[in-house]
Amino acid sequence: MTEVTEPTRDSFETASAEARPVIRHGSQHEAVAELREILTHISLLPLDAACEDPQTFDSTLDSALRHFQQSNGLTVDGVVGPLTWRRALEARWQLGDRPLAYSPERGLLAGDDVAALQRKLSDLGFNCGRVDGMFGLLTDAALRDFQGNIGIVVDGICGPETLRAFANLSRAITGGRPEALREAHDWDHRQTGVFGKVIVIDPGHGDDDEGCVAHSIVERDVVVDIAERMEKHLAPLGVVVLLTRGRSFHHGRALDDAARAEFANSVAADAVISLHVDDIESVVASGVSAFFYGADRHGSHSDSGQNLAESILRHVCSAANFADLGAYPKTWDLLRITRMPAVRLYLGYASNPEDARRLGDADFRELLADCIAAAVVNCFTPVGTSA
Repeated sequence: MTEVTEPTRDSFETASAEARPVIRHGSQHEAVAELREILTHISLLPLDAACEDPQTFDSTLDSALRHFQQSNGLTVDGVVGPLTWRRALEARWQLGDRPLAYSPERGLLAGDDVAALQRKLSDLGFNCGRVDGMFGLLTDAALRDFQGNIGIVVDGICGPETLRAFANLSRAITGGRPEALREAHDWDHRQTGVFGKVIVIDPGHGDDDEGCVAHSIVERDVVVDIAERMEKHLAPLGVVVLLTRGRSFHHGRALDDAARAEFANSVAADAVISLHVDDIESVVASGVSAFFYGADRHGSHSDSGQNLAESILRHVCSAANFADLGAYPKTWDLLRITRMPAVRLYLGYASNPEDARRLGDADFRELLADCIAAAVVNCFTPVGTSA
């Protein structure tokens, strides 16, 4: 088992988001007025929306915020925490508002303007990877390729000259998500069996972060046990299994999602599976759900991530008799930053007495590990053969 230390991470609107307060319906703060201005700027709030006090978080703003969270692949909870703040700050930017370029030493640029640039490049046939709103190396290479093909200065900067070049183009074909075709082609080439594949298994939480704790279940401990059991199923098949943490490994503090994603990128993983247990106030909720990268606002999602998520759900729910709660697109950092199919899996509810009882049983955790490992094998099996 390989365990990791935290890599250096790029920051994109992170510091600004972390500095802002958590706000929600009923809050009174100057940050509420800022959120209101952003949502009005992106047309989720009408300019003439009735508002007695811009600094009061009213029901109209709450409704607009939930719409924003839904369209941006965020948890729709009406709470503006660091992640929602970050996406809101990114949404302020429209293509042309600022020069765009790859400059990791100053912090990775992210925003709706970057997503708009990526969409233009992708529609024109230039490979910038998925449309995720982050200006990375692939976007830099695609932009330079475009500039060279169109006959303008190749400087990797999307400024006035590049924008004029886009405006002057007359395209006969647009849309169709060409990046999805590239992703499908890449995945076809990965379906050669699991031997030699690099799979990052990410047990959520860690160290002082216990995750969900209910009915004698500690999420941190349950998921690392399942992860280590998965490794025992996959390693004999020739899979290179890398765990972001182990049972006895201590970082001093748990890695955040961005650091886990950047580790997966650094080892060129073929897939990432992040393990979690859910927990809500109701004791009735039960079942398994999965999440993959996707953002309605950018018109982009990971088809291979969705396929992996759905395969895991089929295997787990069929063999373990869990309710299938479905697979859904999200833009959480682990799913957005990874360059390969990534799935965040919730294996039952600690808040449900029966789910908790089953998760506390070692034989059941062994069954879950076996099911997830079988789903991974199935996804990498060449089409037309049986796993």
